[in-house]
Amino acid sequence: MLQYYHMLQFYQKRSLRAWLHSPISVGILTLIILFMISVVYQRYAIEQEMVERRVDAETQLKQLEERRADLEKKVEYLSNERGIEAEMRRNFDVARPGEQVVIILEDAEKPEIEPLQIKEVEQPWYKFW
Repeated sequence: MLQYYHMLQFYQKRSLRAWLHSPISVGILTLIILFMISVVYQRYAIEQEMVERRVDAETQLKQLEERRADLEKKVEYLSNERGIEAEMRRNFDVARPGEQVVIILEDAEKPEIEPLQIKEVEQPWYKFW
């Protein structure tokens, strides 16, 4: 009986090997492997895109933080009376009572620019002829 059992196992192993090495099972395993490779490549491409997006987002965050700091400085400057007055004087022609507004205009006539005079330079190779 024991011999019969061992023979049965041998034939089962043999039939399992035959089935695994058959062209149909090799083809199915090849398709599964190709599918897994395509899935892994897609995930890799997505991961690379996410890295690029993260770098872009960090750059944009840094720019926004710099802009926020600039705006906070401007708000602080305009929060006191001296800053408000300076901005009003810069943008509008205003003066306090007793002050006069002075507007400085540039000259309408611009001086003419004369071209540079070019001096002729004697070339030494003429001397040999």
